[in-house]
Order: sequence, then structure tokens, then C-alpha cells
Amino acid sequence: MENKAGFLLSPNTMLEIKSAPLTHPTENEILIRNHAIAVNPLERAQQDTGALISSYPYIMGLDNVGNIVEVGSAVTNFNEGDRVVALAAGVVRGNPTHGGFQLYTVILERYAVCIPDSVPFTNAVVLPVALATAASGLFESIYLAILVWGGSSSVGSCAIQLAKAAGLTVFATASAKNFEYVKDLRVSQVFDYNEPYVVARVSKRTHTAALPSLVEAAHGKNVVGGYDVISSHATTLACGQFLQAVGGGKIFCTRPDYTPLELQEGVTKAQGQPQHAADDGGPPIWHRVWADFMGEGLETGKLRPKPEPVVLEGGLERLQEGVDMVRKDVSAQKVVVEVTG
Repeated sequence: MENKAGFLLSPNTMLEIKSAPLTHPTENEILIRNHAIAVNPLERAQQDTGALISSYPYIMGLDNVGNIVEVGSAVTNFNEGDRVVALAAGVVRGNPTHGGFQLYTVILERYAVCIPDSVPFTNAVVLPVALATAASGLFESIYLAILVWGGSSSVGSCAIQLAKAAGLTVFATASAKNFEYVKDLRVSQVFDYNEPYVVARVSKRTHTAALPSLVEAAHGKNVVGGYDVISSHATTLACGQFLQAVGGGKIFCTRPDYTPLELQEGVTKAQGQPQHAADDGGPPIWHRVWADFMGEGLETGKLRPKPEPVVLEGGLERLQEGVDMVRKDVSAQKVVVEVTG
């Protein structure tokens, strides 16, 4: 087996595809031959700014799917040949062998899940980091009803499905062109975040049945949380305005906030990416969702791999094109590079 990878050799440079060492798994790891790799906004930020990169050369990549070609001596849940979807941990471990942008990636056993034959590789790969991020925020507190701001994104799609599976009432926002996509995820209602009425309780002169406000839609529901996928100051404040109007609550933001933001009275905020250990040293909450729900959910149809992939065929050489597409903003789709063959 010969390995190749997409390397960043220095900040703000193009990916270079070249030979890479083939590393064998340690006792609690597996080695997978990737068949598809998804591209996330983090990779765009890493290439542009060097975010979370301690040294170069560096191999980016979080979302992988493929077949296991080797298992570590202590691995009990997998066998060679298994079809798995996996979360690559290179960004956390600082180890290029765990980066996702390569033909062969070493994966921690607990970060992989078997997928049914009925789910294509290019669809399954949209899930790992999106599902982990969604679960980290969604179950950080107990919600009965929740607003997902940015429901057509990959993280938003996972957050909606997890919330529905947990029995929550879900409201979501999206651009008007993505309404049907978000409705298909079975939200209670979806709202256009570009419309000025979306949060405010509007007067009868401007309100019609076709244009309800979020506050009116949430009347009588125990809404105690918001999930801000976009996490700009504007969207976080809009979520806060909504929560304040329904009695307060907590917003989970997917991106760190590097500048102070004063929220409305009665509104608090949590933020960040999936943690790799709980406060007590045990598995993080997203991993419990991952291990207990992801594989079964894909098998039963309770979890659908959404959004749909935009597939770039041609192997690792198209990774840079994929990052460039994400840089231009992709709506209700996720960029996936196919590396079969």
C-alpha cells in the first residue's frame, strides 16, 4: 500500500499532493482506506489563517469514510473490510497520520462507526464533524423546544434530526430557497432569516397567516434554547432576541467568539467545538450520541445523511478545488471529494 496526502507546507498556500508515510495503527486504532473525504469551513480557515496548526507540513481533514484495512491489537468493535465513517483527529492530536486529507488515515477506534451497505460512501461522509458538533451543543442542556438558526447547513441538518429523534419541537431558519430542504427534515416550522419579521412580534397590520413570526409560532411551547450554526454577532443577537421574547434561555454557538458580545437579559451563551473528553474524563456527550445512535439511525432511517453531497470525482487532486468551493459558500450541500480507485 502506498499513501498520498494533501499537504499544507506553509500558511496561506495551496495544497500539494504528494507521497506520505503509511502509518500502522496502534492498539486502539484502525487504519482506513478512504473512499470519500468531506470539506468543512475549518479547512478553509486553516488554509487561510493557519488556525489550530502548530507546525508544518500539515495534513488537514476531519470527515472520512472508507474500508478498514488494518486493526490494532486491542480493537474489538471492527474487522478488516468493514465500511466505516470516521472523525479524523489530526487537528486535536497534532499528528499528520490522523489528518483526513489522505488515502489512508489512522483513526481512533471510538471515532468510527460502521455504516450499512445501503448508504453510499459519498453520502455518509457528510456526517462526522457535523453530527459531533450538533450533539455537543444540542445536549449540553435539556431542551423541550429549540430554534436552529441556519437549518440548511450540515451542522444544522444534524441538529434538527437529533432534536427530532429526542422528541423536541424544532423551529429553524434558512434562506427562502432552502425552505423545502429544511421542511423535509420535519421541522415544526421554518422561517426566512432574511425577513425583518422573523423574530419580532409584528402588528396585525403587517402580520398575515403566511408570514408568522418566530415568537408567535413558539407561543405555548417551552422553548429554552437556541442553536446558532452561523454564529455571527448578528445571528447570535437575533437568537437572543427570540429567546428573550419567550422567557430567556441559552444559545449554543458553533464558533468561538473572539470579541465581547453583550446579550439580552435572561439569555446566556455556550460555544465551541466537540470536546474529546467529558469533564469527568469519560466519553464526551457527542460520542455517546455517535456510538448509540449514528449507526442504528442510518440503518433505520431515523438519521439521514444530510445535506446532499456535491461530489468532486478525481481523487485527492481535487481537494484544493473543494476548499475553494467552501470558501465561496455552499448552501444546503456539502462538498465531498471521491477518492475511490
